[in-house]
Amino acid sequence: MSQELYTFLLLLAMLGGFGVAFGIFKMPAPLSLAFSALVGALAAGLGIPVRHILEGTFGFFDIAVIVLTAAIFIEVQKRSLGLNTLVRDIIRVFHRIPFLLLIVLMFVVILPGALAGSGTAAVMAVGGLVASILGRVGLSHLSITAFIGMGGILALLAPPINLPAMIIASGLNMPYAGFFGPLLVLTIFLGVVSALYYGLREVDKRIDSDHLLSQISSGNFRLGRLGAYLPLIVVIGLFALQRLAPRLPDPGIPMIFVIGTIVGMAVNTEKFNFLELVRSTIRRTGPVAAIFVAVGILVQIMVTTGVRGLIVIESTTAPLILLYVAVALLIPAMGGVMGTYGVASIFAIPFMMALLAQDVIFAIAGLSVLCCLASLTPPTAIVGRAAVLVSEWEGTYAAFLRASAVPWAIVCASGILTVIMANWLRAVF
Repeated sequence: MSQELYTFLLLLAMLGGFGVAFGIFKMPAPLSLAFSALVGALAAGLGIPVRHILEGTFGFFDIAVIVLTAAIFIEVQKRSLGLNTLVRDIIRVFHRIPFLLLIVLMFVVILPGALAGSGTAAVMAVGGLVASILGRVGLSHLSITAFIGMGGILALLAPPINLPAMIIASGLNMPYAGFFGPLLVLTIFLGVVSALYYGLREVDKRIDSDHLLSQISSGNFRLGRLGAYLPLIVVIGLFALQRLAPRLPDPGIPMIFVIGTIVGMAVNTEKFNFLELVRSTIRRTGPVAAIFVAVGILVQIMVTTGVRGLIVIESTTAPLILLYVAVALLIPAMGGVMGTYGVASIFAIPFMMALLAQDVIFAIAGLSVLCCLASLTPPTAIVGRAAVLVSEWEGTYAAFLRASAVPWAIVCASGILTVIMANWLRAVF
């Protein structure tokens, strides 16, 4: 048996292990990924490789910490009604221009995920609030659900925290730097297109702002209205300071969110149990953080057994047009099985190694678009199912996917074109 065939059989064993664990035994995605890694190790004759498991556990540990600290920050903003204040002000300013209101509401959905690195967190934090507003300005129930779902996808994509891009960059041993501009342009373009596609035909031309505002509660803050915005201003300002003054000490992304959380608690006049907030947030976001631990173990085993090397070799030797087709189709499809973060690690990193002739930053940005899109793909469809939940859509998930087909195609085309045109985009921007 050739080495190539042997390694390919190991890959099939890992995929089969994941399929059995996730599809038959209904294990959670993190346990399914860890089980597939164990199957690969046993098939390769490694037994239970404790050392590799421990090393893999901490492979993406820093990203898991980012997810947890960001989620706590967003939860403080949600409970203090700081996000409600933002939405109320948006309605006051934009209610006379409905198409602008739609665009801004799309970015309200995107904002929590851009800061937390989680589309699910974005949908759960503000999806219900935005859905209620969209319903009152004329959008159908299905359009609202699709609007919220696409907002969750773009929340995954948006800077500063794009976790798939972080995973791919980490797999190439390069820093997560220089991605803000490309990701911001992609997010703004796709956000505007998606918002107008879903809402422009259905939105009422005249919006009763007083009625809308009466449905949204507001919070009380020290420093008044400034207090509602101060935590966001601090967090965004610290991220901007990293770019504008790179010689200053870098507090690190988790510490930025810790500082933002402290500011949010300081300006809030409402009393709530912070420890209970942290515990409940960890319970909700723990499965996302656990995925990074499991992905780290799987990547470590794939590297040790040569499986990732096989994917790299096959990707490198494939005709370029075939590689682009595989990137466009395989990442969203396989992401439905192993999740956005799993597919970013297992497939996007090897694909990126085969695309090193392209500008690395733009190419990674394009690949991350496709990885984020996978969060709408069943059976996992984490973001899509969260959108269905918060919008209380009672129809089939297939109907939701049909409503998302055109924006889905635009997002997919934008991702693959960004990869193909990476060098040209670098020259232009």
